Amino acid sequence: MTAHATIVSGALSELDRCLQDRGIDRERFGEPHRVPGSAWHTPHLEIPLVSFVSLYEAGAAVGMSDVGWTTGGTFDLLYLGDIGRSILTASTLGAALRTFAGFTELIQSDSEVNLTVEDDRATLSYRIFNPDIWPRRQDAEFTLSIFYGLIRRAVGADWVPEVLSFEHDPNRAEQSYCETSRVECRFGQLTNALTFPAGLLDRPMQAANLGLHRRCTTALTDRLHHQRRLQPVSRRVTAMIFSRLGGEATDQVSIARTLGLSRRTLHRRLVDESTTFSELLERCRTRVACHELSHSSKPLSDIALGLGYSDQSAFGRAFRAAAGQTPRQYRTSTQA
Repeated sequence: MTAHATIVSGALSELDRCLQDRGIDRERFGEPHRVPGSAWHTPHLEIPLVSFVSLYEAGAAVGMSDVGWTTGGTFDLLYLGDIGRSILTASTLGAALRTFAGFTELIQSDSEVNLTVEDDRATLSYRIFNPDIWPRRQDAEFTLSIFYGLIRRAVGADWVPEVLSFEHDPNRAEQSYCETSRVECRFGQLTNALTFPAGLLDRPMQAANLGLHRRCTTALTDRLHHQRRLQPVSRRVTAMIFSRLGGEATDQVSIARTLGLSRRTLHRRLVDESTTFSELLERCRTRVACHELSHSSKPLSDIALGLGYSDQSAFGRAFRAAAGQTPRQYRTSTQA
């Protein structure tokens, strides 16, 4: 799944500017991360998502410690073509954020943006499904900073969220920001997110253009349907399992229903691709488990529960069958 996940090359635009400002040869900088030279010149190519994420982490390692946050704050959504135009011309902030969420997979695969409203609070969240793409601190900050900029277009330049959540642990800069701002910061969360009053969703967008928004959205909907028809069912199922682990139901009936298929039809189509639902589920569970065991101190019982096992013993048996060692042995060997 890591090899198939992609992002449009237009997402590199601000990093490109940042590298040039520092006199860094962008193409040479991108070579170790398998970023093709043409990606710096053409905004609509697909490049590996793992390359994009590792490139940003490399930028932080050569002195640009806040490169994700900085470049996200100045990113021009028009580099995303019709998707950017559709977002910016929406009538309200809520419509803009829902457009962003609805067409994220045309920008970046194996990832999700969600807008949820509970009581009087809205939460805009982002995450990459694939646990193998890690570390990804800069990518998270890049995307949340884009969210900041988009919301400020409707609300004002001084706006800050009530709660700022990150998957990763805090670094010094983030701790300093949390201490000096009015924002409650949470780290080690399941996703990266901004939480704010839901009433802001009704604020008008500055560049609202209903006609252009509709035209762009119609074209994007056609593209999305076409892209989904071309994807192997096993890949769509894998992405859905990753997105639901620790939250929604991951049983075959629920996944099939979301795909608009019967359980029998989903089984048949997966067999045609030389796999089964149970194989995909266990593969996803094992990869998430490996990540949790390597990068967290969560109790084994919590990991088991989050992956949907009935108890820790069931998790231990399944993990040992897949990885050849117990969860505890794996954690010891990878965190040594």
